[in-house]
Amino acid sequence: PDKNLAYTNKTYASPADVQQLCGASAPGQPLYVDIKGCVFSLEAHRAVEPGTIALGKLHREWAKIGLPSEVFAKQYVPGRNSTLGSCKLEVDFYVKPAADQRKLEIKEEEFEELVRNNFTDQMLTIGQTLPVDFESNTLKLTVLGCAPPDLGDGTAAKVNLGVLAGITEIDFQQGQSGKLHVLSNKVTSRSIFRPDFNFEELGIGGLSKEFGDIFRRAFAARVFPPHVVRDLGITHVRGMLLFGPPGTGKTLIARQLAKFLKAREPKIVNGPEILNKYVGQAEENIRNLFADAEKEQKLEGENSQLHVVIFDEIDSICKTRGSRADGTGVHDSIVNQLLSKIDGVDSLSNILLIGMTNRMDLIDEALLRPGRLEVHVEISLPDEAGRLEILNIHTKDMRAKGYLESTVSLPNIAAQSKNFSGAELAGLIRSATSFALNRKVNFIELAAAKDMGSISVTNEDFDRALLEVKPAFGQHTNDFETCIGHGITPFSPEFEHIKEQCTNLVEQVKNSDNSPLLTALLYGPPGCGKTALSAHLAQRSDY
Repeated sequence: PDKNLAYTNKTYASPADVQQLCGASAPGQPLYVDIKGCVFSLEAHRAVEPGTIALGKLHREWAKIGLPSEVFAKQYVPGRNSTLGSCKLEVDFYVKPAADQRKLEIKEEEFEELVRNNFTDQMLTIGQTLPVDFESNTLKLTVLGCAPPDLGDGTAAKVNLGVLAGITEIDFQQGQSGKLHVLSNKVTSRSIFRPDFNFEELGIGGLSKEFGDIFRRAFAARVFPPHVVRDLGITHVRGMLLFGPPGTGKTLIARQLAKFLKAREPKIVNGPEILNKYVGQAEENIRNLFADAEKEQKLEGENSQLHVVIFDEIDSICKTRGSRADGTGVHDSIVNQLLSKIDGVDSLSNILLIGMTNRMDLIDEALLRPGRLEVHVEISLPDEAGRLEILNIHTKDMRAKGYLESTVSLPNIAAQSKNFSGAELAGLIRSATSFALNRKVNFIELAAAKDMGSISVTNEDFDRALLEVKPAFGQHTNDFETCIGHGITPFSPEFEHIKEQCTNLVEQVKNSDNSPLLTALLYGPPGCGKTALSAHLAQRSDY
């Protein structure tokens, strides 16, 4: 009856037909009608002729109804639990915009208020389209998803249709044209971590500071709405490099972090897997890693989810260009392809590349500059507090089941296991457990083993394990003891003075943040004690 009524998303019939179809109803009570399996809101209008029903163009397209057509309409009565808890709506122009049309940005608060005023108490169905007039722009909403209220009992699931109510959370998504974007200030909607995220459950011990640095540099900005970051004039960090000695937890951080990210399924790649015997295939493998992120960014723009690519042993494929003399140039091409994807002309903002290496010095410098793998986090050997955290993590189940003797002092073991990496501490626990298991097994008569369930890991087991498992880094105490088997004898005042000076240098390096490295040269005739003094100072350094 009126073109402006098309924006209400309602169907209209004469008052007599509405009463005949739905019977007497309370004033203001929403009515619904089912036409060819499609549910619409129904309202009486005096301008509609009896025996006819007025449908908008989007209604007819959705229900596949020609003009004119005869249709069968019946009342639809929603169930008791028909209210939607959340719905996802795609927003786009009604008419496809021109390629050179400027991007329209609208504030979510204003647009959501308009949508609620227009469509509250209406039935929304997945796949349905709704017209909206926003500031003289004709827009189209497409229902992408519906879900009932989450009651916290784990029973919430997706539904096909439901009623838009005041409690319904509305999530707007950018349309395929890419020319319209809804600006949101909701920090919760930009959460990149799962709601059940708990750092302790990551199972990463002794790396709290490193994880804090990673979050600050790589993830803090991604919590905020995209337009806020854009207004600050900055871009997201697209890459980070975790480096350090073997066994310190680089791969563990990357893999566990990926599990708790509310992002697309992370792609975990070992460096050598990229290589291929066919020419150009290695470069294509690199492009395939970024294909999903490129496709989603074109479709959803700034609302695209984060895509994580984890490169283990990245130094195997990203060595300095020109350093290999194999003649094929494959490794140089791989580096070039990776650089173009991270920070090229069509660089992506929805990607995070995490590389891990033991040899940072081998990686091409162009890959390490800001804009590429710009965050460098050293994962070094854990300190005593970190070693205690790691020991607690690896003995958690053992303690819960009562297999760890109550007299075992984990703080004491942490103090004794200096220079142990996380992997070596795990090996230490396995070694101690093997001694406990061996007490229950007679390797001569395996069938004679009894009482297999009463296993107890004791302090003696850990003492024997400390003698068996040695750290790869730190002092080699046996070598030092060999060099000063008879101790240090102060045979002259000059020697005492040299010893005191060297001891002061050692203390300066240990306690000062400004002197990470000092060098000293001891010279003299053979047998005067140079090696013995050096070994003594090394022991005093407590490295």
